[in-house]
Amino acid sequence: MRARRKDRRMEIEVITTMYNEAFLAPLFVRHYAPWVDRFTVFYDESTIDDTRGELETAAAQCGVKSLDIVPNKFPHGFDNVKKIRRINKAVRKSSADFVVCVDADEFVHPWPFEGANPRDELAKETGNVVYCAMFNIYRHATDADIDKTRPPLFQRRHGHDVGVKPCIVRPDCGAQFGVGCHHLLVPKRGSTTWRGVHWGKADDFCVLRYVRDRRDRYSDENRCRGFGVHHFNTTEEKILAELKAHENDLKLF
Repeated sequence: MRARRKDRRMEIEVITTMYNEAFLAPLFVRHYAPWVDRFTVFYDESTIDDTRGELETAAAQCGVKSLDIVPNKFPHGFDNVKKIRRINKAVRKSSADFVVCVDADEFVHPWPFEGANPRDELAKETGNVVYCAMFNIYRHATDADIDKTRPPLFQRRHGHDVGVKPCIVRPDCGAQFGVGCHHLLVPKRGSTTWRGVHWGKADDFCVLRYVRDRRDRYSDENRCRGFGVHHFNTTEEKILAELKAHENDLKLF
């Protein structure tokens, strides 16, 4: 583990990928900008919405000093293996003290969310990885519409537990992710567990995202390997029924 000089500011980088994420992009920036120094976004150039514009506008409004939008292509359809290779290469190249590797719909934070400071918590971290216990988030019957000009965390507070992911690593420890960033290829020691919210189905914006941008975009390689199998037969009707079924989920925080 690389020693950090006491007179040097701790550096944190967030790495993600985006494709047709104009709705989530400003929310992503507003969640991470208060405590992250650098954003690296692998941006699929076949995007047909204004993801880049939303990213740049939110970054300027939030005072982000480093936003690296990296062109990224999947000419034969979305491929999980190619995605994770690009993410792992970026982790290996990073000079940050910590790298946060999350999807565009994942917002991680120390627990409890109220009052916790991510930078302070990472400054105390003695391990090489921070695992995040994730919540699946849904719109509650009492929720207002999502406001993209505000941070996302407390706009949706209902759902259920879904699992644990190694979302934050020290890049100099050699950490590399498996497909989906759900595990590390070689386990690393961690000393704390954060929480995170998965906003994949936080509102009905997800319908087009899961049908057009997931089900209809998968490569033959993905389908042969069974990656993303839960999206293969998804339909608009199934998604809307799921959202309806979770309208009265328990309040999580």
